[in-house]
Amino acid sequence: MVYTTLSPPLDLSHHFSSVTKRREASETKSLYKYFFIPGIANLAGGLPNASYFPYDTLEATVAHPQRFPATSDNDQIKPPRGSPSTERRIVPKESPTTNLLKKIDLTTALQYGTAEGLPVMADFVRQFTRNHLHPNVPYAGGPNTLLTCGATDGFSKAIETFTNPWDPRRDWISQREGILCEEFVYMNAIQTVKPRGLNIVPVAIDAQGMLAHGKGGLADVLENWDFRKGRLPHLMYTITIGQNPTGGTLSVERRREIYALCRQFDIIIIEDDPYWNLQYPSATAMEAGFRGSDAVDVIPRNYNAHGRSSGYDFLDSLVPSYLSVDTDGRVVRLDTFSKTIAPGCRLGWITAQPAVIERLTRLTETSTQQPSGFVQAMVAELIVGQQSEDGQNATDASKNKPKKSEQAWQMDGWVRWLEGLRAGYEQRMQTMCTILEEGKYLIDSDSAWDDAPQPMADDENAWEVLDKMQMYEFSWPTGGMFVWVKVCIETHPLLEKYGPERLIQALWLHLMQKPYLCLSGPGTMFAPTQELLGRAQGYYRLCFAAMPAEDVLGITRRLVDGFRAFWQRKNLDGLDDEEVALKITVIVLAQCAIILKPRGIKPPITTAVAAPGCPAFTNSAKMDPALESLQNTDLADEIEAINAIYEPDTLTITNTSTSTSTGPSTLDLGGPGSLESSPPSITIKLQLPEHPHLSFLLGFDSTYPDTPPKILGTASTASRGEGKLAVDVLEDILSRTYQPGAVCLFDLINEAVQAFTELNIGGSATATTNNHDTTSHTQPASEETTTENDSYQSLTTGSNTPDYHKFNLTSPPLWILSDVITEKKSVFVGRAAYVTSLDQAKAFLDHLLATEKKVASATHNISAWRIREVKSSTSTAGGSGNKNGEATEMIVQDCDDDGETAAGGRLLHLMQLMDVWDVVVVVTRWYGGVLLGPDRFRIINAAGRDALVKGGFVKEKTSGEKGKKKGKK
Repeated sequence: MVYTTLSPPLDLSHHFSSVTKRREASETKSLYKYFFIPGIANLAGGLPNASYFPYDTLEATVAHPQRFPATSDNDQIKPPRGSPSTERRIVPKESPTTNLLKKIDLTTALQYGTAEGLPVMADFVRQFTRNHLHPNVPYAGGPNTLLTCGATDGFSKAIETFTNPWDPRRDWISQREGILCEEFVYMNAIQTVKPRGLNIVPVAIDAQGMLAHGKGGLADVLENWDFRKGRLPHLMYTITIGQNPTGGTLSVERRREIYALCRQFDIIIIEDDPYWNLQYPSATAMEAGFRGSDAVDVIPRNYNAHGRSSGYDFLDSLVPSYLSVDTDGRVVRLDTFSKTIAPGCRLGWITAQPAVIERLTRLTETSTQQPSGFVQAMVAELIVGQQSEDGQNATDASKNKPKKSEQAWQMDGWVRWLEGLRAGYEQRMQTMCTILEEGKYLIDSDSAWDDAPQPMADDENAWEVLDKMQMYEFSWPTGGMFVWVKVCIETHPLLEKYGPERLIQALWLHLMQKPYLCLSGPGTMFAPTQELLGRAQGYYRLCFAAMPAEDVLGITRRLVDGFRAFWQRKNLDGLDDEEVALKITVIVLAQCAIILKPRGIKPPITTAVAAPGCPAFTNSAKMDPALESLQNTDLADEIEAINAIYEPDTLTITNTSTSTSTGPSTLDLGGPGSLESSPPSITIKLQLPEHPHLSFLLGFDSTYPDTPPKILGTASTASRGEGKLAVDVLEDILSRTYQPGAVCLFDLINEAVQAFTELNIGGSATATTNNHDTTSHTQPASEETTTENDSYQSLTTGSNTPDYHKFNLTSPPLWILSDVITEKKSVFVGRAAYVTSLDQAKAFLDHLLATEKKVASATHNISAWRIREVKSSTSTAGGSGNKNGEATEMIVQDCDDDGETAAGGRLLHLMQLMDVWDVVVVVTRWYGGVLLGPDRFRIINAAGRDALVKGGFVKEKTSGEKGKKKGKK
C-alpha cells in the first residue's frame, strides 16, 4: 500500500487518564536548555560538581559485531582480517566536543539530565527507529521516541498514561476500563494492569497470533461486548513477533485486519516487540518438510519495497511493526535492548506519535527521570563511539584519530550484530524442534534412542504394523525464544484411571526428576484469566535460548525420553498429589518463611520452606473432602478459588434443608430464584465477605455453569425484615452477571459486596470490631418519628427559627432522623422527609440550612431526592395553585455532593436500589480531622438508609411483584 498524501495523526487526548491530562512540564527541567550556553555561569541548577564523581573512566572489552555467523547454516562472515575478536571501549571523564549529540563522557552521563536521556543515545535511537526500523510510518511527520528503563518500564508508563484506576469499593462498574490481550500472554504485563482494576479481555489466537475474525476473535469480542462488565476496552496489549509464549508471528495482512477493527472501535495498540529481530524464515519450511506438507517458498520478502528502504536487506526482510499501517497514530510501540545487548541494561524506548511522547515525557520527568547514565554511556560508546566535531570517529581523543581496532560499531555494525543474534537463536530453534518432531510419537515396544532402525515417515506399510501414540504437538516458532507444546494427554494409557488433570500435573513433576531433569514453563503461567486456567494446563513453554547451543540437542532428547517413559508408566507411584504443582508463586512471610503456593490446580498444596536461620515448619493441605466428592468439577474449582481469594468458609457445601436455616430468612419467594419443580442437586452456603451477618443459600444443578444457580433464600441476616430485600438485590445481580457456560460466583460476590455495603445490609466487618472508633447513638424508640428539634437536641445549640411561610411552605418540614454515627471523630446524621415536588424539596433544604446553624456550619450536607411529581397542564407558574386539567407525571431525581465528590450520586443510587419515591434525604457530616477514605461513602449511605427505614419510606414487595420483575424462568 502506497500512501501518497500523509495526514497528521489523530488527537488521542480523549484516551488520556485524568492524571495524564493534568501533567505539566517540569519547571526545573525547563532550565536545562540554557546550561550549555558557552561561558554561562550556572547558578540556577542544583547540580553536584562532576569532579567529585568517583569514576574517572568506564572501560569494557566488547565483542566485534561480526562475532556470530549471519545465517543459521554457519555461512560465517568473519571480522576483517587483522581485527581481534574483541575490542576495548573507554568512556572518558570529559569529552572535548561541545556538541551534545556527539558527546559521550562521564561528566555528562552521570550528571542530572532531561527525561529525553543522554542526547547522543536518544539521537541514535531516534535515527535508527525513524530511518531504518520503521522507515514507512504512514502519518505526517512520523513518530517520535523516548528512552525508557526497559520495556517493562515503558509498558507501565503507557498504562498510567491511558488508564484510570478502578476500585469496586468506590467506582461504578460502568467506569471500569479494560485491556485486550492474546488468550495466552506474557503475564508480567497482565500483572501490571490487574492492580489498577482493569478488565482483562482475552482474544483467541492461532499459530500466527491474535485472530481478527471468527469465534473469540477481536471482532467477535468487540461486537458482542457485555457492558455489564464495564466500558468497551480501549487498549490492546500484544506481542506480534515471537509471541510469548506461543512463538507466532503476525502477518502484515492480519495486522491490517486487526488495525481496521481498532480504528472502528477506537482502540490504542500497545505493541511489545522484544523479539522483533528474532524472526525465523526457515521454521515454516522445515515444519512443512517434516510433516509432508506442500513446499514453502523461503525467498526473503522485501517488506519495504512499496516505500523507503531501511538501507539494509536484513531489516527489509523482517515482518514490520503495526507502525507500518498506523495511519491514525494509535500505535504505541515498546522496544528494549534486553534481547539485543543484555537484560540488565534496563534500557529501551517507546515509539509513538509526538503528542503521546510529550505526555510520556511529562510522566518520566517526575518518575524515573531517565535511564541509568552508566548504561547509556556504555551502550552509546559501543554503538556510536567518540565523535570529533567534524563527525569522524575519534576514540583516541588525545590524538583526535580513531584506532582501527577501536572504532565503534556504528549503524552498519549494529545491524550486523542483530543479524548474528537472529542466526544463533534460529539454529537453536531448529535443533530443538527437530528433536521434538522426531520424538513426538511413542512407538509400541520402542525404547528411547536405541540403535534399532525406525520406519521412515513415507513408509506407510511399515506404520501399519506398529501402534503409535502422539504424546505432544507443537508449531515451529517463527520468532522469539520459545516452543509452545500441547500435551496430548488424551492418548495416555492411564487416562481413565487418573484423569487428564492429574496426569498433566504428574508429568510436570516426572520431567523434573532424574535422569531427565527438565524444568518446563507450565501453561498456567500464561493464562490471563481464571477461565483460561483449565485450557492452559495442557501446555508447556520450552525456552531454547538460555542454554548453550551445544546443549540443546542433549537436553531436548532428555525431555523426549521423559515423555516416552511417562507414557510407559503403569501407575503414578512416587508422584504424590501433594508434591505436584503446575505453577509456583513464592511469597515471603515475615522475612523468614517462604510459602510455595500453586495457582489454578487441584488439589491445592502449600509447602513451607524455612529461610536460613529461621525455624522450619510445614503447612500442607488437601482439598476439602466435600469438594472432592462433587461431580461438577467446574463448581468445585470455583469454590476452591473463591475460598482462597476470600475467607476459607466463604462458600461451604451444606446438606441443610431450606427449612432449617437459622435467623431471619426468606426461602419461598416465588421469583426466578426460587425453588422450582425439582430441588437443586447441590446446595451451597454463601457467607458474604465483609458482611458477617449476611449469608445465602444457593442451589446448583449438575449442569452448572450451563444453567444458572438459584437463590434459595437467606441463611442469616442482621435484622428482621432484611431477608426479602437482600434476596431481591442478589437476584438482580445474578441476572446481570451470569452468562451461560461461564462460572459466575466471583462476579456475583464481588458486585454483591459493593451493593450490600451501599445498602448497609448484613452489617460490616468494621462494625463488629472495636478498633475503628465507631459508635452509634441510638435514639429512644418513642422519638424515632419526632421532628429534628426534638431528636437532635444534642447536636443543636438553638437557633432563631424563621417563619416557614417565608419559604412558601404551609407547615414546617417534618424530618425523620437517623441514629448519629461517629467514625474517627467525624459525625454523620441522616434526615429524610416526604415531598411531592422539586420546589418543595428545595424549600425543605433551604429551611433546614436557615433554621439550624449547626447544620449550616457542617462540612458537608449531601442530599438526594426521587420524586414522582404530578402536574396538570393548566398549573400556575408557581406550581401551587393547580386548576382542573389533564394531569401528567414527571420523574425528578438528582443529588448534590456539597463538596464530597461522588457522595451524592452514591446516595441517589442507594435510593434507587431501595426503590423509594417522593422523599428527600440529607446526610450531614462534621469532619473530625481524620481522613476516612472510601469508608465515608459507606457511612453516608448507612445514615441515609437508616433515616429512610425509620421514616417508613421502604416498601416491602410481595412475592407476586418479585415474580414480575425478572420475567425469567
